[in-house]
Amino acid sequence: MVENKDYITPEAEKRLLFLRNAMLVEPEVCVEKAKYTTETFRETEEYPIEYRRSMALENILNHLTIGIGDQELIVGRPTGKVRGGPLSPEVNSSWYTKEMDSFHTREQENYAEVSEEDKEIIRDCCEYWKGKSLFDHWQKEIPDEFKFANGPIIGGGGFCLNTQYFGHIATDFEAILSKGVVGLKAEIDQKIEELKKDTIGNIDSYKKVQYLLCMKRSLNALVIFANRYADLAESMAMQENDEKRKQELLQIADNCRTVPENPPKTLWQALQAAWFTYCGLNNEAWGAGPSMARVDQYLYPYYQADIKAGRITDKDAVELVGCFLIRQNGQFTVYSTPAAKIYGGLSSRLGNTIGGNNPDGTSAVNELSYIFMKAARYGLTEDLMVMTSENTPQDFVEEAIRTAAYLRGKMKFIGTNVVVKQFLSMGRPLEVANTCAITGCNSPSVPGYSLDLPGGMINLPLIFDLALHDGYSPMLKKKLGISTGDARKFDSFEEVYSAFKKQFSYLVPYMHLYKNMDKLMFAQYSPCLLQSALMQGCIDKATDITRGAAAYRSCAMSLSGAPNMGDSLYALKDLVFDKKKYTMDQVMDALDANWEGYESMYRDFCAEPKFGNDIPEVDFYVNDVLEYCAGEIAKIPGPFDSKSICCAGTITANIMMGNDTGAQPDGRHAGEPIAEGGISPHQGRNVSGITATMASVAKLNPLSFCNGSVLNIRLNPEAVSSDEKIKKLAILVRTFHKMGGFLVQFNVVSTETLRDAQAHPEQYKDLLVRVSTYSAYFVELSTILQNDIINRIEMESL
Repeated sequence: MVENKDYITPEAEKRLLFLRNAMLVEPEVCVEKAKYTTETFRETEEYPIEYRRSMALENILNHLTIGIGDQELIVGRPTGKVRGGPLSPEVNSSWYTKEMDSFHTREQENYAEVSEEDKEIIRDCCEYWKGKSLFDHWQKEIPDEFKFANGPIIGGGGFCLNTQYFGHIATDFEAILSKGVVGLKAEIDQKIEELKKDTIGNIDSYKKVQYLLCMKRSLNALVIFANRYADLAESMAMQENDEKRKQELLQIADNCRTVPENPPKTLWQALQAAWFTYCGLNNEAWGAGPSMARVDQYLYPYYQADIKAGRITDKDAVELVGCFLIRQNGQFTVYSTPAAKIYGGLSSRLGNTIGGNNPDGTSAVNELSYIFMKAARYGLTEDLMVMTSENTPQDFVEEAIRTAAYLRGKMKFIGTNVVVKQFLSMGRPLEVANTCAITGCNSPSVPGYSLDLPGGMINLPLIFDLALHDGYSPMLKKKLGISTGDARKFDSFEEVYSAFKKQFSYLVPYMHLYKNMDKLMFAQYSPCLLQSALMQGCIDKATDITRGAAAYRSCAMSLSGAPNMGDSLYALKDLVFDKKKYTMDQVMDALDANWEGYESMYRDFCAEPKFGNDIPEVDFYVNDVLEYCAGEIAKIPGPFDSKSICCAGTITANIMMGNDTGAQPDGRHAGEPIAEGGISPHQGRNVSGITATMASVAKLNPLSFCNGSVLNIRLNPEAVSSDEKIKKLAILVRTFHKMGGFLVQFNVVSTETLRDAQAHPEQYKDLLVRVSTYSAYFVELSTILQNDIINRIEMESL
């Protein structure tokens, strides 16, 4: 299908292609954030943590290496590199020195070789943070006897372990645009004056005043950063010979002098203000999965004003938004080798939500929603989250499908009505629920109002392994669960299922301990003052976002491998307890032998009905497992009275989780990956087509995963090769959401192309694929992760 490019001028397209290619440089580790943070903390040992954190941000934004690339219109590098990964030894400094010599040689996520000068900085920083990092504190707080489940069963330690802050948050960008830093500081000053009346003899009020003063310093740091870019743009303009580029640089300088200190006057300035704000947040507390929130909503007034005044055309807007999206690809998370196996792929993991509802439930789609999709054709790994409801225009959904096909996937499709149902169940008002956005991979949140954080991932098939072996893990060769009986002597299916439930329930307190301690460490040691200034209620409460100031709060655990659980439970019930073709003793012999010597039995278990084929009996058990586990998790609240909820997701941890899990009745061999995505059918099992796959997933109760879920579907490009086919897929997506499906996303790439990319990576440098709920470059993934994507069923027709 030939792409009609009447939405962009040839000159603008040339610029965006140039900027896109300029971003595809070798990724580099950036030590500057670590250096300036450590420098500040060394000099402020006796000061309160709020002061030290705000001073550190000011130091970073005052000294971070800056640069304006050729043809850039939106400026601001979140690190000191064109494409950089910041280090955060204050979160976890335990592994940097061990791995810095091999960053450029390891298979998963390798970066440019680190210079000797930078290695010395890393050593110095790590030495300072030894025993002081968030993860060090986390380790001290968790009793040794409680640490046994951390890792194989539960991805405990969460963000502290993975050397990042929480990240999953949707900031109130509308506030920074409508008020500017000057307006926010005025609100802080007003609150300080109120509190000062009560500071004599009231230590709490005094501390709140000091906190707000530190919040002002963090906001000022944004202005410092912007003014440095204004100075640089002016200096470059003085030396520029090309008159057009000179005028662009002068306008960039004017933009940077104006925002984010003051409210923007144009779309260009609004985009710049939003981006500078992100750069500040990134350096205060970098974490994967931040959200630019509902970009087509808070930027729309500036687009409207520009169009009305005749300052820009829609084609100009596409160019500006394209620059904004490309600019979002300059940073990534530096992971340790074990963590890289879970979060594989060098992606910005930065999301932009478009579409959805207005507070009253009407469609929020506007002209800028379409412009973002046009501009996304020139983007890289940044995400577009497309939210639909019954009120969403059909042509908008079709355009989103067309864009996804053009980009080989990339875009996520989320059912707004499903999110609203989830939020209502959590006690959030309807008008608030309607304004949801997506953070992280798949987590719904309310921009500026809620902190909805994910926690560790729970390996359900490994817990089932414990249930089949009386609490013992044959793969890990140790007892991790409680005694629930010898599975060989189970006389009923209910005994099998009950054993799993008992193992899960036994582990629930440990899950909460790991997750909650992670969040408490942020509250005690890493207040986020800039982030708090941009969240409703924090200024008025003079309380940090990490300490419960958000209007709505939740903490989630990710349930991984539910499709495997459903497949295993149904196969056992059918072949052992209903048809009585095999005994539990025979099944356990086969599983313990990893199916070797039991080929006939293996074929029988593989031939059993599987999740993803619209078979009610199998779908029932996947849903039942999720409902039971979510119910158990919900019994214990999170920190600051956060609601405990669940997500159905794995990212790419399905590979590592499979390594720890033995053979199971669903037909898995020991060590093989478990189901990817979260609620995606196990790789290769959804053989009945896309409609059956969506029908199975849509039967799952979305209240079991209020923090989101993931369905990945791989399409052959031929399946979306005409307008008629695109319309058909758009109808399928809308039907999926209407039936209760939360999120679906597509890889539009053939097996042939993926195999060729494996063989000739140099020819596929910019081949983007959906890994889990984020996009990454296929050739930058490990071979095992590449194969995991290839093994997903390729749908050749709709």
